[in-house]
Amino acid sequence: MNKRIIFITPEDATYGFNLAGFEQLVCTSEELEPLLHQFVQKSEYGLFVIDERLVTESIDNRLREMERGLNLVFVIMPPPQEMEAKREDYAVRLLRKAIGYHMQLNL
Repeated sequence: MNKRIIFITPEDATYGFNLAGFEQLVCTSEELEPLLHQFVQKSEYGLFVIDERLVTESIDNRLREMERGLNLVFVIMPPPQEMEAKREDYAVRLLRKAIGYHMQLNL
């Protein structure tokens, strides 16, 4: 069975992903955890891409717990205006998550 991807963003990105044909939910930081609990129980979802501005430290810890306990992947996406500045940090985080090691990237 193919798993669905869902993007979760703040209100300022309301139309971005929907216009591109992706499924998108809009919420605040306070609404994120209850929203996630609602959707992680649905077996059709496998990848959650979450705007970094919504993720607090406690939610980040909960995401890691849910990832271990369920067959899900959570990706924290840097906000658009900071994407270029954080490109290396984001790539390093993804690599560290995927292979379990910190790497130095020269881009």
